[in-house]
Amino acid sequence: MRRLRSFVVQFPAIAVAALALAFSLGGGAGYAASAAVQPMSVGFHGLKLINGWSRYSVGTGAPSYGVSDGVVYLSGGMHQTAGSSNEFAVLPKGARPSHTLWIGVYSEATTSAFVEITPSGAMFIGGTDDQFFASLAGVSFPVGS
Repeated sequence: MRRLRSFVVQFPAIAVAALALAFSLGGGAGYAASAAVQPMSVGFHGLKLINGWSRYSVGTGAPSYGVSDGVVYLSGGMHQTAGSSNEFAVLPKGARPSHTLWIGVYSEATTSAFVEITPSGAMFIGGTDDQFFASLAGVSFPVGS
């Protein structure tokens, strides 16, 4: 009788543990189904660099943009070799934001830089290291309506 009473007292804890096990096994099936989703594919197009801006090096990739499922992705590295304008490219109409964006980017040394992207598609580099190296890798934003 004592063992039965001990089991009854511990039953809520056993029930909770059993439910947790059941839900975790069910979660595994959900993970397996989500793992079967194909990775996103983005077709990139080269940006026409202006005002003395050029591709940084072969290792960084050419500055480019791609659009997938309503999101614009930027890639590549660049630096200014001539001129003094911070405007480096203009995005086409289908890849522009609905409002001005300022997005931090990696730059040379230990200083900071940002990309300013306007609804007209004009793209500028700003910050304390704006005339050296700037990477567009990892920059993304929704396409404007």
